[in-house]
Amino acid sequence: MAASKQKKDDPFVVTFEERGDQTIVRKSNDLVQMTRNNLTLSQQRLMLHIFSMIKPEDTDLPSYELSIYDFIKMTGMDPHSGALYKQVRKNIEELANAPIQWIKNNGTSTVETFRWIDKVRIDEGRARMTITLDPVLKPHLVQLKTLYTTMDVTYTMLMRSTYSIRIYELCKSYQSLYLKKKAAGEPLVWNLSMLYEQLSYTANRWSDFRRLALEKAKAEINEKTDIIFNYDVYEKKGQKVLSLVVTIDPVDDAAAQANLDSINSTVRKKSKKKGRPTVAIEDSLLDDPSVITFDYVSAPETTIPYSFGRHRTELREEIVVKARMDQLRAEITPEELHAVEVIIDVLADACCTIQAGDGEQDGGNKTVFGKMNAIILDCGGLTSWLAGVAPRYAQEIIPRSQTMRSPARYLNKVLREDMDNYRIYIFRKAKPAAEPKEELLEAEYHVMDEPVQQTMPEPEPPKVELIPETIVKRQDMRKEFAKFVDDGYLEKTLTSGQRGAYHEIYRHLAARCVPSPSSLRNGLKDEMRLHYLACMNEVIEKYGSLTPLMEAMAHELDFDVFWAKAAKDPNVNNPMGLFYHIIEERALNPIGTIMNDQAQRQKVAAKEKGEKDKWHNESWMDAFEEDIPDDSEE
Repeated sequence: MAASKQKKDDPFVVTFEERGDQTIVRKSNDLVQMTRNNLTLSQQRLMLHIFSMIKPEDTDLPSYELSIYDFIKMTGMDPHSGALYKQVRKNIEELANAPIQWIKNNGTSTVETFRWIDKVRIDEGRARMTITLDPVLKPHLVQLKTLYTTMDVTYTMLMRSTYSIRIYELCKSYQSLYLKKKAAGEPLVWNLSMLYEQLSYTANRWSDFRRLALEKAKAEINEKTDIIFNYDVYEKKGQKVLSLVVTIDPVDDAAAQANLDSINSTVRKKSKKKGRPTVAIEDSLLDDPSVITFDYVSAPETTIPYSFGRHRTELREEIVVKARMDQLRAEITPEELHAVEVIIDVLADACCTIQAGDGEQDGGNKTVFGKMNAIILDCGGLTSWLAGVAPRYAQEIIPRSQTMRSPARYLNKVLREDMDNYRIYIFRKAKPAAEPKEELLEAEYHVMDEPVQQTMPEPEPPKVELIPETIVKRQDMRKEFAKFVDDGYLEKTLTSGQRGAYHEIYRHLAARCVPSPSSLRNGLKDEMRLHYLACMNEVIEKYGSLTPLMEAMAHELDFDVFWAKAAKDPNVNNPMGLFYHIIEERALNPIGTIMNDQAQRQKVAAKEKGEKDKWHNESWMDAFEEDIPDDSEE
């Protein structure tokens, strides 16, 4: 029971592929100023990269999934070592065992202890790891409104001193205070003993501290960042230095951007020289005698051993346990329940069959078992995933498979792709209301007696070329999308919350229009990707661009509205999964999405003008009768 509760309370997971290109870190001033620097240089870089993956709109502290390769890059490990997993484990253990920190909760008189990370899970089959931070850090990293520090982690990537990174953080957290004091003609003073604590500097000779910490930090900060840091002795007692006067002046925007460009260029050159490591199977943590192995227990939230791949009947029974079929019967329709039975059959067959390119362990398909067990671990079983994916299989996938020469092969392929993207389907479906809500009626039925007043400029003539189907990289697809999206118009007309939604929609749709890794690996045709491409091309053909679709979806998924509602809705367990699910639903019916948005805007415009709303007549049939001419008057 305790294990089940813990899984239910787990934060949502974000991947390095989704957010690894983010560079802005936001931390509370208390987290920057009131904690010690007890991390090594590589550990500081890793934690800053993880912090940068938190978005301002996140309402919970995520867990972070990244490849072993990305972890190696962040921590500066040797990618060609013969003991790769042992190095990874050593780094993780050192980070997990870093000295306990004390932090004061802002606005209270309480202090708490925390460690930087709470737990780490390594999936050797996929060469990936998931890092979960200590929950105590949540109020210092998520939904920050006041008293927080913002910095670009890029400026720290080439620093060689652990003191440089830490002093740069402190400078950024005190910069606003410094500028206020400077305007008032007052100095910013740092107490030296407090600075020793913040840097975990144990020696007490001023000359050594100045040489080893301050001068190195000053040189690296002034050469590579967006600020100019300087200091001088402010107060002394005899020969003992008690405090420093500090200056933290910003450099101009052009110089700051030049430093960013230079750092990014250097990092790219280094990454090309190092190359990608090859993970050695023989260097497995699974064979480590210090790793404890427990006997298997059949329960919804426990993973299934590979050995069940030798016995299909027993494996299917275990999958049924993970599915909690009694709970599903109460939540989904009979057609969806039948789809779940089909999914379970296909999943059991896939786990027991070794295909080309799949690994084998203890008689089971290592690749498929890994996907299935990842869902079980993250979701406390298969129930929520099956409930989310069943409607699509009942309405679309299974009927389509029945028209194909090899239904089993098609179902196997689609199921693998859906397991790779399982988080899209992880949310609890809301129960239908007893009566339709008024806003639903407004969204479903529209009467338009005049053309919609377009607020955007006239679209350009349709381009001859459409999105090519040969693109296989996300960055190339984003460039192709850019040809059909008026980014300047959207940035100018959308609100800040809508702009945030627009950028996320743009990235996600571009990703859905490239083939999945499994289809590329197996040389198969990615039907779902082609379906998305066809829908995007349908919009381009009708409107000459994708701008109306991006605008319509940004209006609906406005960050300022969506996340607030999702956080309050008890029926939504995974807001991010719901967000992506809505994107995909709207993208598969793009023309309807655009027309619905236009109708809603026309409705708002009519209300602002004080015009009569036909959907609030005493009889809704009157809306049609008003447009019928009276023959008796002719």
